[in-house]
Amino acid sequence: MGSTAVPGICGSTITRRLNPPKSLSGTRGGDAAVCTEGVSASKQHDSSYPILDYTNVIPTQNWTSYSVKEAWFNEHFISGPHYMAFTHKMGQYGAYKCQYTCNSADRCNSFFVWFVNVNTPDEHMNCVLFNAVVPQAEFAPSNGTIAGGAYDRLCERPSSKSP
Repeated sequence: MGSTAVPGICGSTITRRLNPPKSLSGTRGGDAAVCTEGVSASKQHDSSYPILDYTNVIPTQNWTSYSVKEAWFNEHFISGPHYMAFTHKMGQYGAYKCQYTCNSADRCNSFFVWFVNVNTPDEHMNCVLFNAVVPQAEFAPSNGTIAGGAYDRLCERPSSKSP
């Protein structure tokens, strides 16, 4: 497996895998998708934060508060929730930071972000990582949170293209 080390904050080093995602096996529905076609999240939202390797996936219904269905969540879960001290008022910044958590995790092909304790001093964002892309059909309504959506890895990643 190829990887590259890049400087992190406070002198730390972040290692990112360079090999393309591989097909998964052993899931109830057969092989789960590890990437998808689409437009990068940076192009989907008016944001100055580059989220180039992922597309933002939201439910077809107009829900503000939703989550990933429990069965799919449990089957594809890698890690999380990762606590991040960002509020929903910060727009795409939280998802922008969560992509680095996914990039550094082995087998991470998507992540889901949501905000809890909204409009209180304790508001923060949670980020959970998955080994497959989150299908739109796997969202369910929930209460008391603001969802930021799923971010599914793009098969052809703009940030890996040569200029």
